[in-house]
Amino acid sequence: MSFTNKGMDLTNAREITLKTVLHQIQQAGTVFSLAFRKLDGSYCYKEQVKKNPTKVKDPESLEKKDLSSIQRNMTKAGVLILYDELEKHPFEVKVELMVGFNGYKIFHNY
Repeated sequence: MSFTNKGMDLTNAREITLKTVLHQIQQAGTVFSLAFRKLDGSYCYKEQVKKNPTKVKDPESLEKKDLSSIQRNMTKAGVLILYDELEKHPFEVKVELMVGFNGYKIFHNY
């Protein structure tokens, strides 16, 4: 698998576990590169990505969830909402389709 035309070559890359990747993504302010497959099967490479900044939610809104919000969360399970620093917009990526992180090949050990 090669992303050389898009900035990442994973052919002989060392591996990193998915658990380690997810842990590093959660660190506040961490900027990283990410390679992943899209739902249509094409590959995408983002050079500068970080966890999507979110607003602090009102504590009252956290107490009670309606059925539609629970269903929406269930359909979004396995999806990360990230922020592209270069294009200045959020995007979604399915965890199971992530293939490269900071030049490492992601090892999905599940």
